[in-house]
Amino acid sequence: MISLNNKLREIFAQPTSVYARPIARRIVLGLAFFLLFMIILSSDFISEKVSFEVGQVSDRDVIAPRTVAYVDLIKTKKFEDEVLASVANVYDLDIAVITKAEESISMIFSEARMATSNKTLESTEQKIEKLQKVLPVPLPNSVIQGLIALDEKAMTNAEEQSKAILRKFFQRGIRDDDLDIARKHIVIETEELGLGKTTETVVAGIGQALLRPTLILNVRETDKRKQSAMASIEPVRETVKKGQVMVRRGDFVTAEQIHAMEELGLSKGHVNEMRIFGLAIFVLTTMLIILGYMYKFAYPIYENDLYLVLLGLIMLVTLLLGKAAHYYSDFSAPIAAGALLVAILIDTRLGLVISIALSLLFGIIVEHDLRAVSTVLIGSLIGVYSVSKMAHGYSLTRTGIWIAGVNFLVIASTGFIEQLNNSQILMQGVQGVLSGIGASVITTGLLPYLENAFNITTPLKLLDLAQPNHPLLQRLLLDAPGTYHHSVLVGNLAETAAGSIDADPVTVRVGAYYHDIGKIKRPYFFVENQVVNENPHDKIAPSLSTLIVTSHIKDGVDLCRDYKLPQVIVDIVQQHHGTMLVSYFYKRATENEHSECIIEADFRYEGPRPQSKEAALIMLADACEAAVRSIGKPNVNRIEATVRKIIRERLHDGQLDECNVTLKDLNVIGDVFIRVLSSMFHTRIEYPETLKELERRKTKNGSSNKQCSGKDDSNTSNGADSDCSTK
Repeated sequence: MISLNNKLREIFAQPTSVYARPIARRIVLGLAFFLLFMIILSSDFISEKVSFEVGQVSDRDVIAPRTVAYVDLIKTKKFEDEVLASVANVYDLDIAVITKAEESISMIFSEARMATSNKTLESTEQKIEKLQKVLPVPLPNSVIQGLIALDEKAMTNAEEQSKAILRKFFQRGIRDDDLDIARKHIVIETEELGLGKTTETVVAGIGQALLRPTLILNVRETDKRKQSAMASIEPVRETVKKGQVMVRRGDFVTAEQIHAMEELGLSKGHVNEMRIFGLAIFVLTTMLIILGYMYKFAYPIYENDLYLVLLGLIMLVTLLLGKAAHYYSDFSAPIAAGALLVAILIDTRLGLVISIALSLLFGIIVEHDLRAVSTVLIGSLIGVYSVSKMAHGYSLTRTGIWIAGVNFLVIASTGFIEQLNNSQILMQGVQGVLSGIGASVITTGLLPYLENAFNITTPLKLLDLAQPNHPLLQRLLLDAPGTYHHSVLVGNLAETAAGSIDADPVTVRVGAYYHDIGKIKRPYFFVENQVVNENPHDKIAPSLSTLIVTSHIKDGVDLCRDYKLPQVIVDIVQQHHGTMLVSYFYKRATENEHSECIIEADFRYEGPRPQSKEAALIMLADACEAAVRSIGKPNVNRIEATVRKIIRERLHDGQLDECNVTLKDLNVIGDVFIRVLSSMFHTRIEYPETLKELERRKTKNGSSNKQCSGKDDSNTSNGADSDCSTK
């Protein structure tokens, strides 16, 4: 495993490797996480294949794996047929049929009269044969015989009745499918006239022969109406809810059930390609929004590939947890854990964006359940708000309680909106409470592993380092108690000012505790740790004293690395003196005979200069605290003059050129330092009975106190180093 990791690092480190290019690396990482997101989110899209035929008896219960709405083609077709059948055909009245029928009646009776009056036709058979040839329509022999048998009066009456009855039926309107019925009705109505058997036979026969449809189908208008009716038809839509039993064991399978299973993809065993395509677009859009936010508002994170990998892993783990919880209850998913991890390990504002992104992606898992999405979104946002300003080690526990309470409120309120029963709301609310507590527990469990794996320092980790029982602080307290006390004062001073200039108070406090940790190696070369009046610097050369004093930086860095302190603390230890001049020993060296050979650079710290607000703040607090402590009778005016002088000297010496501290920040820092130091080093009333004793001690120790004026002279006169031998 180690060899594999080393091999991968070598590949990414090679200048000629395509993976060493930032754009190529981000493309590879993006594609990898995109595929992993797709696998997690689309796993439910592929369902188990179910094969049934219409009329088959089901051997199992088929349950819908998701909610789907579809068009029922069978019911839609049936509905369309019903609508089409309800649309009446459009007919046009043919007036010419009536006129032609009346003309035919007149011609029939005219020919009948002529045949009857023709003396050349002796027999009835000849008359019938003659009429059949000249009549406009064929008539039965019985009707022709009746015509010949009628006298003139009866014939005239029969003609009028034939026209009247045909006109009556034509006016009603006759369609093709009504023709047979109309002919039967002519016979019935003719018999009701009481015209006599012969006349009735003639009238009924002529009417039946001349009866024609008067209503002609208007195909164009009929089709137009049917098309209009079809256009107004809405497809019959069916909705299958997730968990719904579609087919029960022992039931006969219907065509509608098979169609529903096809819509769910159960009959084919594969997912609709359009769903995969839509999911890919959705996931890709979400990822681009996250990257766009980092590029625009958090570019240092965008540039850091390690942060990108960490972000992707957090989202993957969170979605996996949400997927696992989904099979039990959507409201128990600890999605807030992902937002908490991002807020703590990477950036608080990015944690808010990830809260929204994870909630949207979780919506795919829960089939767009708005209640579940709202719960995880609001819970995640509350969690990020809660951890944005950590003040003590129990913040995650408090955060879990906040998330649990908010989850319960959201679930209850949305449940009331949907009018769910109280027992169901209570059960879901309990699941939401477990989700909040679970998110806190998961965050607490994963945090140390991710911190170590990605070498990230969190406020919680820094707070652990600030505990007095830390082994390195215990060594400082026992081996260099004066330095320990000084570090605590510097921590209080710097932390008070940190909040006013947007610096991290936790980092400042912990950095102050460890900034002089290197003095453990040679504690008695620093005045705050000297318990006797003898000063070891009086016996050695100024150059050697400078080397000893400045070496506490390198010694501190080595100790920090031995105890595996975070890099941010190592940077503060290394930078808190910058490249300042150790002015006290430099002044002593220039007073010697070979002062012209003295090089100023040999009496400066190696640096580098402070690179952050936190390091600059500790540099100023360290010098100001030591300088004010060296003032004989401190008052507000002396303290203010000393603080302003030290800040001005550090600024003019270029020590603050490489950090993002502004002149406004320096003014604010000075105001805070003056206020705090004035309260720390206020003038105390001397008790009368001890005045003589104090005066005697002062006289006795007066000469020894002037052996190395370090803090007294350097910080109040020429801004020399605060770590000279009298510190």
